[in-house]
Amino acid sequence: MTVSISALRGFLLEESLSKLLENSGYTLINKDVLKYPKEYPEFVSQGNGLNIKGRGGTHQADVLGQFPIAIPFNYPVRLFLEAKFRNKKSGIDVVRSGIGILTDLNANYQTISLDNNELLVQRFNYQYAIFSTSGFSENAIRLAIAYKITLVDLSGDEYINLLREIDEVAYKLKKLMLLRKITLNAVREYIRHKLFNINIDNYVKNISDLNYVLSPLFYEIDKYKDLYLASINSPFSILIKPLSPEEFRDFLEEYKESTFEVRINWNDKKPNLWKIYLYSFSRGELTFTFYLPEVIRKYVFNSPGDPNILVNALNAKKQFFSSMVFYVRSAEKFITFKYSKRILMNDKK
Repeated sequence: MTVSISALRGFLLEESLSKLLENSGYTLINKDVLKYPKEYPEFVSQGNGLNIKGRGGTHQADVLGQFPIAIPFNYPVRLFLEAKFRNKKSGIDVVRSGIGILTDLNANYQTISLDNNELLVQRFNYQYAIFSTSGFSENAIRLAIAYKITLVDLSGDEYINLLREIDEVAYKLKKLMLLRKITLNAVREYIRHKLFNINIDNYVKNISDLNYVLSPLFYEIDKYKDLYLASINSPFSILIKPLSPEEFRDFLEEYKESTFEVRINWNDKKPNLWKIYLYSFSRGELTFTFYLPEVIRKYVFNSPGDPNILVNALNAKKQFFSSMVFYVRSAEKFITFKYSKRILMNDKK
C-alpha cells in the first residue's frame, strides 16, 4: 500500500517527538512487550504494528510512553503521543479520536469475573498529548480542556528547521519505499534502532539506503534533545528550550536543589516568544525560551476588556507560569521554575 506524503510527514514527526517523550522521562513501549504476554496481556500485534486492547476495541500504540515513577494514590501513567503535520489548524476531530481512545482504555477494567492472579495485573492511567505544526482550532482547544487532553503547538519559529527536514525527508523516503518495497513498519523499526538502540532484524538493519535518507533527520533530532516538556498552571504544556543546553546540564550537576526562582520577560519584536532567566553567583545568567499557548496568547494580547497588555502579561506570569515543572532525564529529577518579579540569585546553600 502506497503511503502519502502527508501521512509520511505525520509519521516522521511522531517518531521525532518520541525522542522528546524519552527526554521527558518516559520509557517508549515497543514491540518487545509482545514477548511477555503474561506481564503485558493488553498488547497485541496487528497489521499496522503494535496495538493495545481496550474495552471495546484495539488501538494503535505507535508512540506510547510509560513514566517510571508512580505518584502515591494514582496508577502509573502511560502517555499516547499523536502528531499532526498540517498547513491548517488541527480540528475537533483529532481531539475526539483521542477522547475515544482514552475512554476505551481507562474504562477497560471490569473485575467481577477476574480471579486473584488477574486482579494483580498492573493497571495504568492513560493520558493523551497531541502535537500540531499549525496549532489548533478554538473548538479543538475547548474540547481538549474539557477532557484533559494536552495540546502542544509546534507553529513557533524554533521548530522550523526540524519541520523543514521532515518535509524533505518525506519525499525521499517515499521514493525509496516504492523502489525497495520497504514497509512503514520496517522504517519505524529502523528509526527506533537509531534513536533508542532497539534490536531489529538484520534485514532492516542492513538497508543502507535508509540510513542515507534518514541521517539528516537524525542529525536535526539530536539538536532538540534538550527540549523540555513542562507543565504549567493551566490545561496546556509548554516546550522549554535552554539557549545553552550543556551549561544547563552542568548547572544541574553543580546545584543539588530542584527548585529555582526565575524571571520571565518578552519583547515587542517577538511577543509570542517569552524568555526565562535563571541567575546564579557562579554561572551568571542562564536563558531559556518558550512559546505562549494560543489561549494564553489571546488572553495577553487580544483581551477586549483590558487593553493594558503589560497588566495582562504580568497577570499571566503570576497565574499560569508561577510554577513550571519538567523532568530532566540526564539529572534524573524533576525541576521546578518558580516565577518571581525580583532579580534573583540562585546559589548553593
